[in-house]
Parts: sequence; structure tokens; C-alpha cells
Amino acid sequence: MDVSICITTYNHEKYISECLLSVLNQDFNGSFEIVVCNDNSPDNTEKVILDLKETHPKGNCIHYYNNTPNLGYVKNTVHSFNLAKGKYVAVLDGDDYFIDPKKLQKQFDFLEQNSDFSAIGGDSLVIYEDTDQPDHLFSQHINRELSHEDLTDIKIMQTSTLFFRKNILKPDFPTDILSADRCLYLLAGCYGKVKILPDTLSSYRQFAASLSKNVTYETMKKDFAIIPFILKYGKNYAPSSLKKYFYYTLMTYSKSITREQFKSAARGYLINNTLSKFSFHPLKLYLVIKWGLHTVKQKYSSKEQNKSFI
Repeated sequence: MDVSICITTYNHEKYISECLLSVLNQDFNGSFEIVVCNDNSPDNTEKVILDLKETHPKGNCIHYYNNTPNLGYVKNTVHSFNLAKGKYVAVLDGDDYFIDPKKLQKQFDFLEQNSDFSAIGGDSLVIYEDTDQPDHLFSQHINRELSHEDLTDIKIMQTSTLFFRKNILKPDFPTDILSADRCLYLLAGCYGKVKILPDTLSSYRQFAASLSKNVTYETMKKDFAIIPFILKYGKNYAPSSLKKYFYYTLMTYSKSITREQFKSAARGYLINNTLSKFSFHPLKLYLVIKWGLHTVKQKYSSKEQNKSFI
């Protein structure tokens, strides 16, 4: 099997057909399977999947699993990976879909021809499903080749564009975390470079009530469990660089946070940012500290404006 497209779904009755059809209609000359893991949806997601599996000419490519009881998002994602039989894995949530009909072919060909790369992504179209915000493209790294040092940047790619070598996965992949996507990107950096294609490959739907928009400080802290896992397999990563990254996400993306919690995250960010970029050159060190303080002030002001402090 060349490629496993791993789809996790929960309450996606409205979207799962478009998601699956975007995979079934791919122009791909290799073999692929679609591993669909439904996390015990109470709506008609299962019926839509089974109807499509039965009626579509390529329906036998769909391998369907329902979790009873449900596992939760990260455990369900890892469960789908464990079921995958492909040499490569593509990731897709049940409310997203592939835009480019040659997505799989482009990514498959690239990794087949470039053994020093462990994963490949691309740009995505962010769709605001229930707000008035205009759709926009996501990645700030298009057409770049990223080393492990780049993978702690922000807005690398959306998971709906990710395509990676299955052999990078590890049996102890952490599941009591929030961000399986961040863990995957960093894990890919343990085994090679990551290519970001300039093409818009997939969609990414945003909802006002989504977990990523309402996550608390305490929930985001779970992602610090990713650090020892990555350091176990990626000796090229600097601990201070990983800590800086996760303190930044804690400071930036927590939507429910006290001022004391923000200050604690900001201190962690400033210390590890300085350590990760330390220089004995006084001017360079000054600029690192100055930019770090500027970042903290900017994030604090944003929290004030958005009334995120509790």
C-alpha cells in the first residue's frame, strides 16, 4: 500500500461526504486506502460514510472504524495511524477536504525522489464556517525546505496538508496532549527535512466554538509532555528551543488565562528564547532580549484587547 489517508471524524454529518469525495476523486496513480475513525458521533456521520462506502465505485478503499466509547481527538488520531498500512500517511479531519486533485501525487512523488525529507505539506485555505471573517491562505513558509530548527516557527502548515513517512511514527507517541499536529511536525524534524509546497492543497474549516479557539491555559500546558518525547528521538533539538516554542504557544493561544499565568508563561518564554539564541556579542544579545520583550508586550496587549484574562 502506497498511501493511507487517515481521517478522524466527530459530528461531521454535514461535511464528511465532501471530505471523502475529495480523497476518492484524487488523480493518483498509486494505491491508497482511506482509514476513517469515527469517534462515536451521535449524529448521522456513520450513515453518510457507510452509504458512500457502499455506493461509490471506489468505496472499497474506505476502511471504517467506530470508537465505542469515544477516545478523544488525539487518541483517535493515533488510533488511525496504528491502523494505517501505507508507506506514507496523509492526515485529514472530517470537516476539511483536499482542494488540489493531485495533492497525493505531488507529495508522493516528492518523497519518493527525496530521501532526505521525512514529510511534506503545503498551503491551505482557511474557511470561517460560522463567522463573517473572509477566507484566507494560511502558511507563512510556502515553497521552503525546513530543517528541525525551523519547525518551532508559527504557521508552518495546517495538518490537512501533511503527508509523511509512516516509519517516523513511534509507539510512545504522547496522547495526553492538545496538539498532535505540533508533535507530528517536530517528530518529522527528527528524521529529515520538511518541504512546504507553494500549492494550496487543502481546506481548513474554522468554527467559533472550536477547541482551538477556546482552549484554557491548563489544557495547553499538556503540550509540554511533547518535549521529552521529541528529545528522545531528536538529539539535534535544543531543549531551550522547544521550551521557548511551547511557552510561546501557552502565552499566545490560551484563551482563558489569568494575568499571573500569563506572566509565568512570559518568563519561561523570555528565559528560553534568550538561551536558544544566546550570543557573547553584546549587541546581538541585547537585540534578542529586546525582541523577546517586544513579543511579550504585544501578546499581553492582544490578551487585553480580546478580554482573555480571567
